[in-house]
This record gives sequence, C-alpha cells and structure tokens, in this order.
Amino acid sequence: MADRAGRAAVGAGAGLLVIAVAALVVIDTDAGTLRAAQVTRTIGWLAVAFIGYVVVLAVTQRETWRHPWRWLLVLGLGLRLALVVTTPTLSDDVYRYLWEGHLVTEGVSPNAFTIDDPAAERYDTPIRALVNNPTLASPYLPAAHAIFGAAVAVFPSHPATMQFLMIGFDVLGCAMIMRLLALARLPTRRVLLYWLNPLVIVEVAHGAHIDAIIVGLATAGIVCTLGPRRSAGSKQTAAHLAGPVLVALATLTRPLAIFLAPVLWWKWDWRQRFLWAATGGVPVAWAVAANGLGLDESGESGAGVFGSMRAYTDTFRFNSGLYHWLETWVGSQGLDDRGWNEPMALTRLVFGVSTVAVLAWVFVTARRADDSRAALRLMTVPVMAYVLFTPVVHPWYLLLLLALVPFLAPGLSGPGSSESGQRESAGRWLVAAPWLVLSATVVLSYLTYRDPAAFAELVWVRRVVWLPTFALLAVAGSWDMAGSWDMAGWWGRRSRRAPSTQEQA
Repeated sequence: MADRAGRAAVGAGAGLLVIAVAALVVIDTDAGTLRAAQVTRTIGWLAVAFIGYVVVLAVTQRETWRHPWRWLLVLGLGLRLALVVTTPTLSDDVYRYLWEGHLVTEGVSPNAFTIDDPAAERYDTPIRALVNNPTLASPYLPAAHAIFGAAVAVFPSHPATMQFLMIGFDVLGCAMIMRLLALARLPTRRVLLYWLNPLVIVEVAHGAHIDAIIVGLATAGIVCTLGPRRSAGSKQTAAHLAGPVLVALATLTRPLAIFLAPVLWWKWDWRQRFLWAATGGVPVAWAVAANGLGLDESGESGAGVFGSMRAYTDTFRFNSGLYHWLETWVGSQGLDDRGWNEPMALTRLVFGVSTVAVLAWVFVTARRADDSRAALRLMTVPVMAYVLFTPVVHPWYLLLLLALVPFLAPGLSGPGSSESGQRESAGRWLVAAPWLVLSATVVLSYLTYRDPAAFAELVWVRRVVWLPTFALLAVAGSWDMAGSWDMAGWWGRRSRRAPSTQEQA
C-alpha cells in the first residue's frame, strides 16, 4: 500500500513539473515573453514546478525506495526540450553569445572592442542591437569564444542554437554527475537533485546560459581525474591527461571552475598540473597579447581580456546577501571618509581575504581527502563561498553549486540496500538543504524585470531569498556543534561503513 502511494506521489510530482513547464511555454507563446507583465505568472508556475520537484525528491530519495526512477531522466530531458520553443527573456545573455560567435567567425576577438564601439559597425548584424551592456566587450574567455564561434559557424545564428547547445552540455553534466556518484559510492538517483531542479531546467533550456558549459566540462574533467585507476609506474592514459585539460577549458569559459583546483591539485601529478596550467594560461596570454589586459581603471573602455570583468566587479550589484549588507553597513559608518575609496573597497578587502582563507583551508584539507566522496564534498566549499561572497548573484550563477549538491546528500545504509555505500546519518540532508532552498527562492529576483525600462531590486525579495538560506546554514552548524555530526564526517572521513550481509542478518 505504501509502495503504491509512493509511486502515485512521484507521478503527481512529475505531473506538476510537466504542467508548470507547459504553462511557461503557453505564456511565452501568447505574450512573447516571460518577464515584464508576465513575470508574476512565471514565478507562480515556477513555484508549482518546485512543489512537484520536492514531492519527487521526498519519495525517490528515501532509503526505502526500490522502484525504477531512470524514467525521470527522460522526463528532465523532455522538459528541457519543451522550453527550446520559448525565446530567452528572463535573461538576454544569449544574444551576446551569438554576437561574439559572429565576431569569431569574422576572425575578430570579442575582447577587441565594446559593442557600441564604431569599429563594431563593420560587423553589424540584427543581433548586435539586442546585446546587453553595449559599453562592455566580452566578459568571457577563449574557450567560450571558441564554442560560440563553432556553434554560429555550423548552425543558424538564432537563440535556439544556443539553447540546444547548452542542453547538450547539461546532458553531459548529468551523465558525469551519475558517474561521480557511483565513484563516491552514493546512490546514482541523487542526480535528480540537479537534473529535475526547475531553476536548472529554466536557466539551461530557456536562458541558454554558459554555466551549463562549465558544468559539463568541469564534471567531465573531474570524472577523468577521479575515475581512471592507475597503478604505480604505469603510463598515463588519455583519460588521465584529459582531466586537467577539461577543467582548464571549463575555467576558460568563465573562471568559476578555478574553485575546483585546490582539491584537484592533489589528485594530479606534476604532468597533469602542467597540462592544467598550460591549457589555461597559454590561450589567456595569447588573448592578452592581442587585446590587452583591460585592467586600467582610469580608462572608460570595457575592452581587453579582463576589462568587462573589472567593470562588472566595480559597478554591478545584484541580489547579493552578505556582500550587500556589509557594504551598506560600511557605508553607514563613514569609513569612506577615512582614506577608503568608497565602502566598496573595504567590503572587497573583507570578502577577498575571506575567499583566500577558504581556498587555503580547502587546499590544506584536500591533501588528506583520500577517497572520491571526501574530495567531491570539499569541492563544494569554495563554490559555496563564491555564492555567499559575490556582489552579483543571478539565478544561473548557482548551476555549478547545484551540480555538486548531490554529493552532499547521505549515502544509503541498512538492510536491503541495493546500492553500496557507507552508513551516514539522514541528518546530512541539512548540508544540502540551504542550497536547494536558495535555488527555489532566488527565482524571486526575476521580479526585477517587471518594468524593463527601469530595473529595480526589491528589499523584501533580498530578504526572502537569503534569510532562509542563512537560517538553514545556522541549523546545520548548530547540529555540528551539538555533536550529531562533525567536520570530518561531513567530508566523509569518519562515515561508518555499511553493514555487511552477516551484520545485517
């Protein structure tokens, strides 16, 4: 009876996901957009999707679940493909991808000049007028440019091209996450935490965001690093060498994947470390030689390899939690009148030092992370710090973290377990919960787009997005302090082993 009720609940949850995505398609078909006057309806249907998502997870992630679940992978793919018929409107980054791909096919570096530079008129296309932030050149790095150029050279210069491309990388990421879950001796069905997450589905298939490339390449690089077993003295295989190359390429789209390096460094030998550094460094050096660094703050141009990144860091603020509140507090103390170049300088210093401290701790700790599960869990820490400390948090910035969240969930244990793993407390879900909740609340930031002529953040939205996340982080920390679990157990070094067949008997 309980099994029948569980299967019915999974079907109902899957049905809610289908209904919600179908509603988004209908809204886009009727109104031509998911934002402006439609943004409230969009958020409402995303709430329905998250309810379905939670129902599916609540049943399928139970230790007692023994029924087929892989059909949910097909469902996730179907939901993504359905959204390809929508035009990206919750973000217009896709038009920058297409414009930069066009420049690459013309033999021009997207870092060479800004969108509104007169030099760009020579390469003008209708896409150019749709690109956001025209005073800036490309904020992306050489691997992203190569992928954009290849896509535009082969396929039509249309948003659907990038939507299909990002779905392809997301499928790769899903397959790699499943492989990594197996390596970490965790249930492979934990992949549903990522694959069915409505935020991931919308940002990949509707928004066509570059973060799907980061997830696909980075997880493939991690698989190549952790997966192949090599005995002492044996030669390295192509897979061993591909690992650092793929991670470097992920970093060369947008530098977020650099946060994986403190852990992976200890999994690579000196040849792999050299490959990682060369793959990442040579293309950047080449681009800098051709276009400059772009770090001259006295200049007004956003051109150069890092010009747009500097401009984004200097001037853009959106939906951040800790960063916003600290910067606001510093400003209220008058510290900008004591030699600081605005409150931003001190806030940057605080979070810069904090980030370096987190990376140093992870680097030192990772040396002792002998098994895959511990290594994968450590990789989440710098990415968590990035999400907490960055001044800009667009919903799609969470994709890499959400791809790592399945490794935070507990392994299975007890009699009748069909998947091998170490015994871990169900309380470990508290570690994953803050980020899953954040993925649901962050969609409220779309309310910024209610008036396309005057984007404005709402104070209450920031609070609803971040305060539940901080509260859940505090709960997880309190549980740790109470002794229910410890930091070593978090990374998997003190997890109790699963009972053997005799012990179960």
